[in-house]
Amino acid sequence: MTANFPDCQWLTLSRTGFHLTITLNRPEARNAMSVAMAMELSSVFEILKSRRDIAAVILRGAGKHFCAGGDLKDITDTVAPPAAGENDKLFDVNRRFGELLTTVNEASQVVIVVVQGAARGGGFGLACVADIVIAQLNSTYAMPETGIGLPGAQIIPFVTMRLGPHFCRRLAATGAVVDGEEMFRAGLVSHLCADSEALDAALHQVLGQIKGNSPTAIAQTKALVAQVGRETLSKVLDEGARMVADSTRNGDGYEGLNAFFEKRKPQWNDRDG
Repeated sequence: MTANFPDCQWLTLSRTGFHLTITLNRPEARNAMSVAMAMELSSVFEILKSRRDIAAVILRGAGKHFCAGGDLKDITDTVAPPAAGENDKLFDVNRRFGELLTTVNEASQVVIVVVQGAARGGGFGLACVADIVIAQLNSTYAMPETGIGLPGAQIIPFVTMRLGPHFCRRLAATGAVVDGEEMFRAGLVSHLCADSEALDAALHQVLGQIKGNSPTAIAQTKALVAQVGRETLSKVLDEGARMVADSTRNGDGYEGLNAFFEKRKPQWNDRDG
């Protein structure tokens, strides 16, 4: 257990200074996302909303694979139609994962997904809501849902936003398994690594880069990016100007500018991790 986070059965949590590592821990099932695992992950990200001491979150999988997608047993366990006046459990199970992806997508922390082996369905969705994806060359990605007669309902918006509608349609129509090299060319994977040693080295490098930057400014940048296309351009630009003015006078901008002119590193660079 990590302080102030819940005890988890299907996740392993490890805090190192300014970053938290969350490991999906069902290696015997290729870390398939069960309802129980999704609820644990959702609870952790809910707590992260108020944890300004954690600036980066690393998501990875135990064993040989990142995440094989949703656990189909959760679907079969809820297939019976609801009785009169009851909630549709099958609807709720599916929709809950979309809520989880939304929460991860909107996290103020930098979200880093480390992919080895398979990232299928929901695992692919998690990669698509990350800020940075570090992956092994032999990692693979797919939307296999249409092969069992279902749309990839909850991941579709996030795959589309990250890779574009035509890429999403191709993967859904064909069920094709795409390798790490193609995902690197497509822009999903930022760091493509030959083996697990190189994977860890790339993660260490990225964390070093993040450490040198203001966590508040990163969170503000993510908030502004999220507004693009949702708000008018003028409103986004106004909000950005307000953030700059406030931060320059009272926040990390004040510290960063003083550090620049005093030829020293800003205070956030002294964080552990």
